[in-house]
Amino acid sequence: MKCQRAIFLKLTNALIFLALSTQIAFAGMTISGTRIIFPGNEREQTVRTTNKSNLPLLVQVWTDDGSKNEDINKMKVPFTVTPPVYRVEPGKGQSIRLIYNGMTLPQDRESVFWFNLLEIPPVKETAKETDRLELAFRTRIKIFYRPSQLKSSSAQEVERLSWEVIDAGKGVKVTNPTPYYFSFDSASLTSGTAKHQLNVDMVAPFESKIFTLAAKATVGIVNRVDIRLINDYGSVVEHQLVYSQGKRLTLNNHNK
Repeated sequence: MKCQRAIFLKLTNALIFLALSTQIAFAGMTISGTRIIFPGNEREQTVRTTNKSNLPLLVQVWTDDGSKNEDINKMKVPFTVTPPVYRVEPGKGQSIRLIYNGMTLPQDRESVFWFNLLEIPPVKETAKETDRLELAFRTRIKIFYRPSQLKSSSAQEVERLSWEVIDAGKGVKVTNPTPYYFSFDSASLTSGTAKHQLNVDMVAPFESKIFTLAAKATVGIVNRVDIRLINDYGSVVEHQLVYSQGKRLTLNNHNK
């Protein structure tokens, strides 16, 4: 199956159809969890999927390395999934086996990949010969391969991150000296009584990222920075950063 877009649209006489009808569609398949932690000493993990809709659904699952505009059939990824295609009745579930294929991966840091789920609703017999809008929904979650020698997690290593306000409050630089990926739900900096949202991104092991202001603003002295870190379970843990000296920021407390 070659359809692997986030939302796949097949339009027949699209303008006429959209002028005559309005349809709201929702994804019916859910995945147990918002991320997969794959321990390096394991050979497979189970991923549970459930059909929450009132229609039977055809589902395709696969893994990729996050590369854009690449043929997934040519990607070298360390995981296979089985079954790759299946049908799920309304209210029922299907367990997927995520199997490590033995591909060599770094053992001094985490590696990240993606688990994809594409659901395709059935076409009613009465609608086969009519103009229609067909929607297929794709859900993606991250797979974190964690070598067996790594005994901690990003949430437990957050104190090791280095933070610095840059360019007179135009952003915050975060440096990650750890072997773990750090995923953020959101972050903001406070100047006086004004709070400014920051553009956040995942920070890879041993790398740095700059979180810039989400909107143009004139920022004075930065009083603090608030971050919302996503842990292994997909939960959000809040932390507050305050100045220690100069531009450097340190954790004020572990959990706000």
